[in-house]
Amino acid sequence: MNAPFSPGRGFSDPVHGSQAFFRAILTAMSGPGQIVAVPDMGLQGPQDLPKEALGILLAMCDHETPVWLDEELRCSQIADWLAFHAHCEVVAEPARAAFGILREARVNPDLSEFALGDERYPDRSTTLIVLAQAFTGGMPLALEGPGIKSIARLAPLGLPENFLSQMKTNHSFYPRGVDVLILAEHGLCGLPRSTRILKEPC
Repeated sequence: MNAPFSPGRGFSDPVHGSQAFFRAILTAMSGPGQIVAVPDMGLQGPQDLPKEALGILLAMCDHETPVWLDEELRCSQIADWLAFHAHCEVVAEPARAAFGILREARVNPDLSEFALGDERYPDRSTTLIVLAQAFTGGMPLALEGPGIKSIARLAPLGLPENFLSQMKTNHSFYPRGVDVLILAEHGLCGLPRSTRILKEPC
């Protein structure tokens, strides 16, 4: 029998909590490659996702922003928590999602299956939160593009399979394409669709 749903708690201060997360996301997306600390705003939710991921969704989602979760998460209390606190719909179809969560070692859709926007409204695309283990110790990457002075370097550990090749394809769709937020170790790193990602020699 499944445990009864516990609503936990949203931000201890809803206004300041949402503002703090929004600033962290904006900073990460405007400076690709830099690690931005994610604030702790007293949020409590199911253990299936890090509370930082829940905080991003709580700050950014409402009844007009559907969220894609993998099948395991859709069947967990995460969907109930999001409906209770953010009033958002959890969907199984990637193309319908305004936000999505990707996890390592799960069956994830190809990035191109999510909403990519169109030439007139490229902003009507999915923003993906990618859960990693760490920002070091993984595949060395070099980042180029708007918001980066020359080259930014990153070595995230625990990314989903084929993530790099999919991000290269995603960049080719620009100005369409998904935007990505990598979340690890209580920090956030933005990879907007305009960022070019290269694998560095080991």
